[in-house]
Amino acid sequence: MELLQLKYFSHAAKTENFSHTAQKFRVPASCVSASIKKLENELGVRLFDRSANKIKLNEYGKILLKAVETSDELLKKAKADILDLSKDPPPELRLLIMSNRQNVTDAISAFKMQYPKTHFYIHHEAHFDVSNLSDYDIIVTDRNISNNSFEKRLWVHEEIFLAVHKAHPLAKKSVVSPKELRYEKFIFMPKGSSLRDHVEQFMQKYGVELEVVIESDDPRYIQQYLNMGLGITFFPAVSWKAQVNKEIKLLRIEEELYRDSYLYINRASSGMVRLFTEMLEAE
Repeated sequence: MELLQLKYFSHAAKTENFSHTAQKFRVPASCVSASIKKLENELGVRLFDRSANKIKLNEYGKILLKAVETSDELLKKAKADILDLSKDPPPELRLLIMSNRQNVTDAISAFKMQYPKTHFYIHHEAHFDVSNLSDYDIIVTDRNISNNSFEKRLWVHEEIFLAVHKAHPLAKKSVVSPKELRYEKFIFMPKGSSLRDHVEQFMQKYGVELEVVIESDDPRYIQQYLNMGLGITFFPAVSWKAQVNKEIKLLRIEEELYRDSYLYINRASSGMVRLFTEMLEAE
C-alpha cells in the first residue's frame, strides 16, 4: 500500500465520488480509479460496490477507512511532535482572519488541544495592507488576493439567507425577492467589510439600496439586535451558523446569493502551518 493510494481511497470513501477526489488532488479521474483498483487487487477484495456511474463504500471499505483514519491521526501527531522538538522557541502561526471567524476559532481550539505548544498570533481586519501580507502564514478572506507568495484554496462555499425575527411580517414566507427588501431596515456589518460589499453589489443589480440602521462587526451582537426586532439582516449559512436560535427565521433569497471564502497559505510557512490548514479544511 502506498500513502497516496490511501489518500485517494480515504477521500473517495467519504465522498463516494471518484471525480470529486480527482478534483481535490488535481489529477485525472482515471488515475484515481486505477489507484483504487490496484489497492483492491492487493487486498483481494472490492472496497466499493459499483453500479452504473455510482460507487458505494462496502463493508470491506469501511474497515479499511477506519484503519486509514486512525493511522492518519497518528502520522499527524508524529509530524507535529517532531516539529515541536525541532523548534526553539515553539512553532508560531500568524493568522489574518477577515471572514468565517467562528469556524477558524473552532479549528484553533481543536488544534491547541492536539498541539498545545503552538503559539497563535491572530488579527481580525476588515481591510488589509497588501505590503504586509508576507507577515502572515494564513489569510482567511472572501476577497481575491493577487500575491504569488501565497497558495489560494477555496475553503467555504455558502449560501447567504435573509434572517428575520419570527414576529416580522416576512417570517410568513420561505423565499423573498431582493425587490421586496427595498423599504426594510437592516442590521449589518460596517461599510467596507467584505460581506457588506458583496451583498450591496448583489442588491444593486436589482436597484435596491440597503437602509442600515445598526452597524456591528460582531455577528453575536447582530443576532441580539435581531432578537430585539430592531431590523433584519443577511446571514451567511456556514460562517454564522452558531448564531441561529428559535427566535430567528432564515429565508432563501429568490435569486440565490452565495459567497466563497478562501485560504491563502504562505508558501514559505512551516510544516505546522500545513497541519493547521488540514484541520481548517476538515472543519
